[in-house]
Amino acid sequence: METIIEVKGLTKVFKTRRTELIAVDHISFEIYKGEIFGMIGPNGAGKSTTFAMMTTLVKPTGGSIMVSGLDVEKEDEKIRQKIGVVPQQHSLYPDLTARENLELMGNLYDVPKKLMDERIDYYLKLVNLKTHSDRFTGGFSGGMKQRLSVICAIIHDPEIIFWDEPTTGLDPQTRQAIWKLAMKFNEEGKTLIFTTHYMEEADKLCNRVAIMNAGKLVALDTPENLKKTSNSTSLEEVFIHLTGEEIRD
Repeated sequence: METIIEVKGLTKVFKTRRTELIAVDHISFEIYKGEIFGMIGPNGAGKSTTFAMMTTLVKPTGGSIMVSGLDVEKEDEKIRQKIGVVPQQHSLYPDLTARENLELMGNLYDVPKKLMDERIDYYLKLVNLKTHSDRFTGGFSGGMKQRLSVICAIIHDPEIIFWDEPTTGLDPQTRQAIWKLAMKFNEEGKTLIFTTHYMEEADKLCNRVAIMNAGKLVALDTPENLKKTSNSTSLEEVFIHLTGEEIRD
């Protein structure tokens, strides 16, 4: 399979005047083009820091990351054109309409107007927000905001989508809608990488799952193989076995 992200010896150390915290400790892995890749781990495991380094938001202390053949430390601006990042906290402008939020993001990425208008209409229909396109987003429900955040992140048609805990705090129905959206984008050829603490989400959606603990990569395989290796019936049991942590709500 073709590698789209290559991580080698990745390390991140946060220094204070008195101490050093090793957040990520010499981890290496590959993410393949067209797969759905999940990252799970307890709080403080290093997954969010790894996520931030892969998306060029945090600079590594050591090691390297190549995204679509580009070095995150030397070619970060080019990488940002190839990725879309859906943050856990919504970054929508409440005093703008859904369409205006999308237009703003499209203009930031220099998407041509005609193409942008076509994509806006397509994506609003895809996430069932077409009839709400001229409403101010400040009045949207949590699920509506999440769906809009997703399409804001991909208005420039990135080949890789990063989602940080995409369904946290959402009701089961909205969570299912986000899962369907993820699978739709994957069917269109996009590579998806996300962090999650919902084991069912990782089990059902991911081709492979990376489990981190105390800054280290402790396991990486398909959900089925992880369960077989640990003689477990669920990914939650694998998680507890490898990390010693209960799943948080």
